Amino acid sequence: MQIACPACGKRLQISDDKLPNERQVRIACPSCRERFVFEPRSVPVTDISEAFAVPTVIPTPGAGSTGLFPSMQTLNIDIIESGPAPRALICLDTPSHQDECENMMPALGFNTVHVMSNQVQALTQLTQIAYDCVVLDALFDGSTQEANPILACLSELPMQQRRHMFVALCGMELNASDGMFAYSQSVNLILDHADILDCRRTLEQQMALHKRIYTLFNDIRQELGKE
Repeated sequence: MQIACPACGKRLQISDDKLPNERQVRIACPSCRERFVFEPRSVPVTDISEAFAVPTVIPTPGAGSTGLFPSMQTLNIDIIESGPAPRALICLDTPSHQDECENMMPALGFNTVHVMSNQVQALTQLTQIAYDCVVLDALFDGSTQEANPILACLSELPMQQRRHMFVALCGMELNASDGMFAYSQSVNLILDHADILDCRRTLEQQMALHKRIYTLFNDIRQELGKE
C-alpha cells in the first residue's frame, strides 16, 4: 500500500501485512519526520502495478544549482526496510574505508548503516529516507569535488530536514581545519582520506558539538514560539 505523508507529500510504500485492518496507526514519515494518524478503512489499497509508474522524488535543482541529478525512475523504498533511526549513509569508494565506517557507526550510536555502491543508489536512498549522518567521498562513484550529485542533493533538502543531518566530506589533501571550506560545501566536517581509518574520535566530538548547537537552536525556537 502507498500512503502519502500529509506534510511533505512523500509516498510511503508499506507492506499490507504491516498495517492493522481495523484500527488507526501512527506513522512517522522518514523524509520530513512528521507524525500522522493513518486510518486503514479510509484509504483504498493501491494496486501494486501502479508502483512501477511512480518515479522517485528527486529534488529539482534551483537557482545556481548545477543540474547534476541523474535521470532515473525507481520504486519507492519500503518504509519498513529503511531501518530504525538514527541512520547513517556511507558513500565511499575504497572498501577499507567502507568497512571502517560501517563498523564504527554502531559504536557511535547509529542503529542503521547503509553503504552505497553508486550515485543512483545513494540518491534514491537519500531522497526517501531521513538520515542523521552522511559520510561522503568528494570523488564518490566518478564524481568530482566541483560536481558531486550527492552534495548537490544535500544542498536542495529542506532546511527542516538538513539541519538534523551531520555530513562529513572526505577527499585527498583536504584541510580538516578549514572551517570556511566546510561551510562553502555545506558540510559539517572535512576529512582527509588518510584520516578515515582513525576518525572515530573526531566524528564523535564533532557530532556531539553539532547536537549541542541544534539543541540550543531548538530551545531558542521554542522560547520564541517558532515550534
